[in-house]
Amino acid sequence: MKFAVITDVHGNYDALETVLDDIDRRGDIDKIYNLGDNIGVGHETNKVLDDIFDRDDMEIISGNHDEAIMALVNGTPYPEDLKGKFYEHHQWIQQHLDEDYYDKLNNLPRVIEQTICGKKVLVIHYEIPNDKLDDTIDLQPFSPIETATEANMQSLFEDKNADLILFGHNHTVHLFDDKEKIYFNPGSVGLNNGPNAVYGIVTIDEKGIDIERVKVAYDNEEFLRGFDEKQVPGKQLIFDKFI
Repeated sequence: MKFAVITDVHGNYDALETVLDDIDRRGDIDKIYNLGDNIGVGHETNKVLDDIFDRDDMEIISGNHDEAIMALVNGTPYPEDLKGKFYEHHQWIQQHLDEDYYDKLNNLPRVIEQTICGKKVLVIHYEIPNDKLDDTIDLQPFSPIETATEANMQSLFEDKNADLILFGHNHTVHLFDDKEKIYFNPGSVGLNNGPNAVYGIVTIDEKGIDIERVKVAYDNEEFLRGFDEKQVPGKQLIFDKFI
């Protein structure tokens, strides 16, 4: 089986389209795993959701930004750790979110577990301890981000039983193989520090697991202009921290 891994689109439609076009051009990708944070930070919310929910070859999980925005939609508690950073921005996203996507976003799983060619594959946005997998987003179930080292990934995901762990959240590439587990984060599709979008390709067969990280160039000028044109709240923080 050969599949693509995308994560952290963050409302960047042009980057997403570039990645999906590249995947489709190859013609040999069986499935796409989407690891969450499709909305928030960027401003092209509904265009991104139109694309991902329109595909029948994509399996999608939720990310922390997706869940925080849906907490505002649902009138449930909002996570304290995001209040000083993204509250007004997430309110803006909520106000522009098409109601047709409420149920779809609310029903996204946090975890996908599959066995492919005898290998156990875990798909998760970032580590959530097993005893917190059912905690609501206001309880801050996602673990703090760890520096990208093999030892840190071993410790972070020590409670997870898998041969391959696919994750996102931290927008930098991770690829570690400790002989028991492979840890792979291809990096953010939508927030990759410049006019490039990234994703991963994983091949699993009787020989084992092969992983490739793909970088594709795209024109990010329209995406950047949109923050001013749409008067997106939190622009300065977003540009300082993510773009």
